[in-house]
Amino acid sequence: MLRMRKYQRIIKKIYRVLPKYAEMTDEQLKAQTSVLREELLQGKTLIDILPYAFAIVIEADKRVLGLMPYDVQVLGGLALFFGNIAEIKTGEGKTLIATMPLYARALLGEKGNYLITANEYLAERDGQAMGRVFEWLNLSVGVGVGTEDQDFETKRRLYNSDIIYTTHSKLGFDYLFDNLGSELAEQVVSKFNFAIIDEIDAVLLDGAQTALVISGSPKVQSNYYQISDWFVKSLTEEDYEYSDDKRRVWLTKTGLTKLEQYFDIKDIYSEQYVDLYRHIVLALQANYLKQNGKDYVVESGKVLLLDVVNGRIMPGVKMQGGIHQAIETKESVEVTSETKTLGTISYQSLFKKFTRLSGMTGTAKTDEKEFMETYHLKVIEIPTNIPTQREDKKDKIYVSNQTKIEESLEAVREGIREQRPVLIETGSVSMSNLYSLVLLQNKIPHNLLNAKTVAREQQIISDAGRENSVTLATSMAGRGTDIKLTSEANQHGGLKVIGTERMTSKRIDNQLRGRAGRQGEPGESVFFVSLEDKMIVENSPHWVRQTRQRLAKRVTEGKRPATDQVNIRRLKRVMDKAQKKFGNAEVQSRKNTLAYDTILSGQRTRIYAARNKVMSEDETYLDKIMSQCVNRVVTNFVGETTNLTVESVADFVFNNMKSDYPLEDIERRVGRDSKKKQIHEFLIQLSSYLLVQSLRRFNDGAQARYFKKVVILRAIDGSWIDQLEYLQQLKNIVNGRGMAQHKPVNEFGREARRHFFKMEDQIFLDIYRSLLLSDLKAKPDGSIDIEFP
Repeated sequence: MLRMRKYQRIIKKIYRVLPKYAEMTDEQLKAQTSVLREELLQGKTLIDILPYAFAIVIEADKRVLGLMPYDVQVLGGLALFFGNIAEIKTGEGKTLIATMPLYARALLGEKGNYLITANEYLAERDGQAMGRVFEWLNLSVGVGVGTEDQDFETKRRLYNSDIIYTTHSKLGFDYLFDNLGSELAEQVVSKFNFAIIDEIDAVLLDGAQTALVISGSPKVQSNYYQISDWFVKSLTEEDYEYSDDKRRVWLTKTGLTKLEQYFDIKDIYSEQYVDLYRHIVLALQANYLKQNGKDYVVESGKVLLLDVVNGRIMPGVKMQGGIHQAIETKESVEVTSETKTLGTISYQSLFKKFTRLSGMTGTAKTDEKEFMETYHLKVIEIPTNIPTQREDKKDKIYVSNQTKIEESLEAVREGIREQRPVLIETGSVSMSNLYSLVLLQNKIPHNLLNAKTVAREQQIISDAGRENSVTLATSMAGRGTDIKLTSEANQHGGLKVIGTERMTSKRIDNQLRGRAGRQGEPGESVFFVSLEDKMIVENSPHWVRQTRQRLAKRVTEGKRPATDQVNIRRLKRVMDKAQKKFGNAEVQSRKNTLAYDTILSGQRTRIYAARNKVMSEDETYLDKIMSQCVNRVVTNFVGETTNLTVESVADFVFNNMKSDYPLEDIERRVGRDSKKKQIHEFLIQLSSYLLVQSLRRFNDGAQARYFKKVVILRAIDGSWIDQLEYLQQLKNIVNGRGMAQHKPVNEFGREARRHFFKMEDQIFLDIYRSLLLSDLKAKPDGSIDIEFP
C-alpha cells in the first residue's frame, strides 16, 4: 500500500507537468532529452526529474504512435522503474508501458538498458515499433535478433545503444562468447544496468533449469550408451525409485544387485567404474524421467528438445553431460557426438548481474514469495483499464478420463453452436495429437498448434478469434500470443477457453484463462478434470485413490451415471492441493538448481575476471602471474614427490622445462644427501633462468607481452573447459546417490571446490610448460607462430 500511495503521488506530478510538454513543438519536445541529462549532470537525481521524464515520453508516445498511455499503464511503468514485477493482464499494453521506465533509465547515459522478450519475433516487432519513440527523443535503439552472421561491428553498435530490445538467449550467448575471446576490445556486453523481462515468470521460473551452453569440439565417444540402455530397459519397478518431486531416479538395493550381476562387478561406486555408473544414471534419466512429446520430440531421426517455457522446438540445442545421447540411444536413432562445454550460464545467474531488474507478466502473484526470496522482486498488481468480463467457471470433475474427454467435446460443440471461437489446451505435444484425433473422429474441424506445427503459428493464431473456429494447442498458446476477436465473435460471447486438464501450477492455468476476456471483452474459461489425471494420481492422498475406485465400481455396476460430476466437497480441494504439492517440489528443484549454479557462478566469475585482467596486458600483472607460476609449480613438485632422486628431478626438468637440459648438471646439483630445500632452490633458479632465455627470443616488447598473454589465456581456457565438463558429470553423479542419503548440493559444493584448486594447479603447470617449452616459428612477414608443447 505504501508503494501504491508513493506511485499515485508521482502520477499526480506527472499529470501536473504534462500540459507544459503538450504545448511544445516537436523540436522543443525532442530537445527535452538533452535538457534532462543536463539537469542530471548539474546534481539532480533521477527521482527528482522522474515526473518530467514520464510526461515527456507519454507525450512522445501520443505524437509518434498515436497512443496515449492510460493511468493504469503509467502506474505499471512506475512499478517497473522502481524494480518490481508488474502483474499486467493480457491485452493491457505491456509494450507501451515499457517505454516510460526505459526512457527514464536511459537518461543517465549508462549503457545496458534492456527490454528482454521471449522470442526474436517479439524483439523485432516491439523494438521497431517502440524504437521510433526513443529515436524521436534522440536516444539510440538496438534490436538484437539473429545469433548467426553478426560481425563484431554490428554487435558493438547493438550493445552500445541507449536501449536494447533482445531475447534472453541472445543476451546470454553473446555474454558467453565475449568471454571466449582474447581481446578486451572485442567484448561487447559490458554493462548490465536495467532490464525489463517480458513474461518474467516464464524466464526466471519455468526456464530456471535451462542453462545456456556453448559447445566446442567433440569428445571421444563412449561405448557405454547402448549397454547401459539395454540394462536399464531390463529393470522392473522394484529396481529403481523416484524422489518425491519425480525429478530424480536411482537404483534400489535390488537394482544395484542386478547391476553388479549384469556387469560382473563388485562395487559400482568404486573409482574404476565412475564412467559406467555415470552412463547408468544417464540411461535411468532418459528412460524414466524424459518423456517423448513433453521434453522432446523425434523428427526425421533426430531428437529435438522442447522449450519448457513455450513448448516450441529448439533446433540445434542439446542437453549436456551425455543425457542427449542417452535419449537418442533410448529412441534408437543415430547417437550424435558429445561435445565439450566451452561456456555455460543459467538465466538466474545472467539476470542477477543487473543492477536493477524488473519484469512484466499476467501471472506472477501466485509465485510472489519465490520471486522475493530468490530475486528480491516485489509483485505489484496493476488494475485493468476496463473491468474484466470473463467468466471463470468451476472445474468440471469426472471419475474417468474417457468421460472427461467426452464431456469436454460436448463443451466444444456447444461453443460452435453459439458461434464462438474455442481454444482447447492440452499439457503436452503427445496429448494434443491424441485429442486432435478425437476431434477428427467426431468430425470437428480444427487447427492444431504445437511444436510440430509452429511454422503455421501466426496464421493459426490469426484465425483463432473467428466465430466457429476451434484451436487446439499446447501451453505455447499461453505465451506471447494475442488472440484478437472479430466483431461477430465478440457479439456471440467472446473466446471460450477449455482446459482438458489442470496444469502443474495455478499460474499456468491462469495464463490459459488470460487468453480470453482481454481489454474488457467477454469470454469464458472452464477446466475439465478427472480423478485419473496424472496430477491427481501422483500428488493426492491415499483416500482419493480409494474414492476413485469406489466411484468407478459404482459406474461399472450401473449405480452411477458416468456423466455425473464428482461433487464431494473434499475432492474439490484436491486439485489445488495437488498443484500446491507439485509447486512446492518445483520450488525446491529450482532452489537446488540455483544452489548448483551459485557454486558454478562463483568459479565462473573468478575465471572471467582473471581472463579480463590478462587481456588488459598489464605488464606488472603478467609478470606477477609468471612469478606465482614458477613458485607454485616447483613447490608442488617438491612437496608432493616423496622420493626426490636424480631420476625424478630429471624427469620433471625434461618434461616441463627443457627437454635437452644436460643430465650431468642435474646430477651435480641433486645428490643422495640433497635436501628438499636445496632441490627447491635449484629448480627455482633454473626456472627463472630458462624463463629469461625464453623471453629473450622476442626482440619486440609488445610481442613478448602478447606471448605471455596468449600462454596464460590458453592455460586458463583449457583447464576451465575441463572443469565445466567435470562439474556437469559431477552433478549427474551426485543426483544419482539418493539411496545413500547424501545431500547432493553439499556433496557437489565440496567436490567442486576441491577440483577448482586442482584446476588452478593445472593452469599454473600449463603456463609453466608453455612458457619454457614453446617453439617459435618466424614467418616472412615478421609475425611469429607459437608451437605449444
